[in-house]
Amino acid sequence: MSLRILKKLIALCTISIVLFPALSQAAFNQNYILSDNDLTDKDAMSLSRVQQFLESQNSALATYTTNALGGTTKRASDIIFDAAQYWKISPKYLITRMQVEQSLITSTSPTTRQLDWATGYAVCDSCSTDDPSIQPYKGFFNQVNWAARRIRQTYLPGLESNGMTLSGWGPGITKTTSEGDVVTPLNDATAAMYTYTPHVHGNYLVWTVWNRWFIPQYPDGSILQDESGAIWKIENGNRRLFKSKSSFLSRYSLSQVIQVSRNVIDAYDVGSPIQFPNYALVRVPGSHTYLLDGDTKRRILSPDVFRELGFNPEEIIVVTAADLAGYADAEPISLQSSFPAGILFRSNATGAISFIQNGVRHAIVSKEILKSRFSTRVLTVVDDATIQKYAPGDPIIFNEGELVATKGNPKIYFISNGTKRPISTSNTFTILGFKWKNVIWTNQKSLDIIPLGDPITAG
Repeated sequence: MSLRILKKLIALCTISIVLFPALSQAAFNQNYILSDNDLTDKDAMSLSRVQQFLESQNSALATYTTNALGGTTKRASDIIFDAAQYWKISPKYLITRMQVEQSLITSTSPTTRQLDWATGYAVCDSCSTDDPSIQPYKGFFNQVNWAARRIRQTYLPGLESNGMTLSGWGPGITKTTSEGDVVTPLNDATAAMYTYTPHVHGNYLVWTVWNRWFIPQYPDGSILQDESGAIWKIENGNRRLFKSKSSFLSRYSLSQVIQVSRNVIDAYDVGSPIQFPNYALVRVPGSHTYLLDGDTKRRILSPDVFRELGFNPEEIIVVTAADLAGYADAEPISLQSSFPAGILFRSNATGAISFIQNGVRHAIVSKEILKSRFSTRVLTVVDDATIQKYAPGDPIIFNEGELVATKGNPKIYFISNGTKRPISTSNTFTILGFKWKNVIWTNQKSLDIIPLGDPITAG
């Protein structure tokens, strides 16, 4: 096993010992500034997106041009984008670095010094910018390229071959900063940040600027997965951890998962975990047996009810009272409860499909909704009279977190809190990490039954 791999494992052991670990509430962690992908994702912003971002900040860089390689004149956005592509470093990082070092992104009238030392490259805290030895790095083009080049050509290769950078920073290696703080980087990107800026305050600024500009806010119903493998649901502005694969797969599909960095996850406060599969049967020893339905628990009133309704005793999960503390009490289950966990009926006369639950029938108006909500359920064919004897209820809509559209309509909708929220622009679609292959194309009726929600915007 290489030194690098061993040190990575040691670092990772401090943050993950199971497939779905619990993470701390949103807060600055001096041991983890950016994810590795945050630092090296050269395609994080297109050239047009870099230019749009500068314009959105009313930055003087939006119209700034200067000499580049070979004596050509280029816009600031071109220099940033080209450096990102060539050195395979995120343009978001370069933008963040310029703001941290010189407040250059938000400056409407930058000084010559701000432009000449845009990324602070080669300028130590006690150095003079008049030092002859650092003049080769002077100028906007040089600063942007050297900031990216140093990381790609020196820091990252050192981490790859030696497990540390030239100044001794590496994952799992504890060092004292120039300000006397003790830091143990948890990944390569954080080690690179402390090599570039060897104190906590400077890296706090990097984290702050990055979070302000580049941490998107996801709508309720989003399913996010970080680098550790943990999967979370965003609900009421909080993140809820799925404690097991079964608790996730009983509600959602893997196609709905959006890959994000840990910094995105840490931007949300921690909500109550989602511990058990939906419709799980649970029993507290010496107490009652319950059917879990969403965030509620329904007490099964007696062993006779349990048996008559066809529940399987082998499926009971033994839990503690504390495990059920986050579940609200709902209507108990009696012999009069019709299909408390629900059943799918297909009419042998019309072919129409209904979901029957608690004595109420809910129409399913398309095969796309059927797949979204009940892909693992079995259909039972019955006569239409059997279906019609149940009271009519609201139709079933798409599962939360789905992307839905109809042919001929450019709008893509995200299902959130029982509404369809239009995604404002293709740029928002990209920033939030949505994938075109996950868009469900359906009929207009399937959309018409869902109330319209507020548009989703990002960045």
